[in-house]
Amino acid sequence: MERKYIILFLSFFAISITGFCRSNIYPLGGKATAMGNAFVSQFDVSSAFNNQAGMAKVDAFSAAVCYENRFLLKEMALRGGLVVLPTKTGNFALSFSAFGPVKWMESRASLSYAKQLSSKLSVGLQFNYFNSILPEDNSSISSFGFELGAIYLIAKKTYLGIHLANPYSLSMKTYSYNEKIPWVIRVGGHSQFNEVFKLSYEVEKVENIDLKFKFGADWEAVQHLFLRMGLNSGDTKLYGGIGYTYKIIRTDIAFEYHQLLGVTPSISLLFNLR
Repeated sequence: MERKYIILFLSFFAISITGFCRSNIYPLGGKATAMGNAFVSQFDVSSAFNNQAGMAKVDAFSAAVCYENRFLLKEMALRGGLVVLPTKTGNFALSFSAFGPVKWMESRASLSYAKQLSSKLSVGLQFNYFNSILPEDNSSISSFGFELGAIYLIAKKTYLGIHLANPYSLSMKTYSYNEKIPWVIRVGGHSQFNEVFKLSYEVEKVENIDLKFKFGADWEAVQHLFLRMGLNSGDTKLYGGIGYTYKIIRTDIAFEYHQLLGVTPSISLLFNLR
């Protein structure tokens, strides 16, 4: 029990010294996590949590749920869900994610749109509604923001992605302080070396925080079974996981390791109703 509260305290301390960046406390999906979150140029249903341009190639109604248990503490749990609806004019998505227990939960509800403009270029846009519950005065605060991104095919098997989150957002005001959601910009790409191996690379800059470098690999070891790993220059440096596809269901399991706070497991289930 004592260890639990020590880790919980250290977790909040680690978040606070980085400016409590709300943009980084939302789930990204098991596949992205296992690849060190080097995912800005990937096409996937879970791109609604990453770079919305990556939803442009989704060709069937899809849904996903994900859960992350940060440092094995239920008080630090992340959960999320999304649905993607392809249409002739582009792909739409609704997503919701939440962090922490109900008494002081932080959440984000989003509406996304993605479209493939050409055989090489895809773009995406997302509008966010942020909400935080304040247990100290039995109230809540909210704000709005938006994200936009693009993915471009620069070579036969190499894609480049760019994503900007919260270039402008309303401050979240309380009686004692004002909090602004920081902007985040991510630039990176991935190369498909053959039919079964992919390498991703990415640079991320969060407002008032140093650059972060990310690398990830995805290998289809046998048909429908994927092994993944990632490296990161941030506080959490090591990532890994597996994925398995069975008919319309894909399961992604991931683990990340923080040198002070320990292991964070996560899982996501994706349904593609082709």
